[in-house]
Amino acid sequence: MTTLDRYFAGRFLATLAKALLTLLALYVIIDLLATRGGLVQKHEVPLRIVGAYYLMMAPGIIIDYLAPFSVLTACLLVLGDAAQKNEVTAALACGISLRRLVRLPVALGLIGAIGLFCAQETVGVRAAERAEALDNSYFSRNDAAERVPISWANLSGMWTCHVMKFNRLALTGEGVLIHAFTADRQYQIKARRMYWDPEAACWQLERGWWQEFDADTHQRLRSERITIRRAPFDEKPDALFALDRPPETLPAQELRRRILAAEEHNRPVQGLWVDYYSKFAKPAVSFTMVLLAAPFAMRIRRGGLAISFGASIAIAIAYMLVFAVGVGLGQIGQLHPVVAAWAANGLFLAVGTILFLRTPT
Repeated sequence: MTTLDRYFAGRFLATLAKALLTLLALYVIIDLLATRGGLVQKHEVPLRIVGAYYLMMAPGIIIDYLAPFSVLTACLLVLGDAAQKNEVTAALACGISLRRLVRLPVALGLIGAIGLFCAQETVGVRAAERAEALDNSYFSRNDAAERVPISWANLSGMWTCHVMKFNRLALTGEGVLIHAFTADRQYQIKARRMYWDPEAACWQLERGWWQEFDADTHQRLRSERITIRRAPFDEKPDALFALDRPPETLPAQELRRRILAAEEHNRPVQGLWVDYYSKFAKPAVSFTMVLLAAPFAMRIRRGGLAISFGASIAIAIAYMLVFAVGVGLGQIGQLHPVVAAWAANGLFLAVGTILFLRTPT
């Protein structure tokens, strides 16, 4: 690393740290005043829990939103200030190319993208799990033992199961209706209760009826009383609830495994594939923003902080809009999940590259 690299590295990292802390503080204040404050008062949440919640939220906020735009702001401020003070002109006059000048920020952006992905897969996942637990326990007060209706379709044997009251904590349900259709038969099972038997590794039905009907005439062909009987499908709880956890609480590899398992049961997973590829696309935004900020900074020679900050906001809003549109189209199946997740990165990377190549030296 040369003296020039150390000079820009020190300024860049210091500005990046200030931008990151400032944006994080603003995010917490705005979220607390606009959203979380009412819930804090409603549920009388202790201040230590509020602090712990935002501490657990911080990794996800930084990785998904603040880090890329802090990098953008730092690049615009540092390189823009260097251009305004004619430091860039002096470097070019000494035979140092523009590519050489931005080599360090680009390298730091790449290292930052890799670091953010690693943090997302480790610290980010654990923090998101803890934040979700705090949210359910103190802010929304969701009871894990609450009994709610639930349905599972496309089970093994083409069965569909409906449960009127299901307890996720105890893995028990009441008011069970299970049915399946073949070319010549209709099968219907009604049971008062079902539960997961860990020893037998299966779902058990209690107190009900197993009935078969002719598919054409609907005449009952068979009726058998159920005292205790094994359910006709083989799916385990992990498979049935594989997609219930938020994507941010799962590492990419685990999310992919769950999506593939859900596809085997014909469950809709288009949106989850978008979430999966977004896990790779979001950390890469930091690298994209460096390449986009460099040519903008060379063109912002007057205005200093105000112009640089305004440009950061404009670019950030434009990126978020493009990313939201791409993800939205991916969620409804209009774009392939890979394209949906990476469209914004690809577009802004292309714009940054074109602007950089056309930057006057």
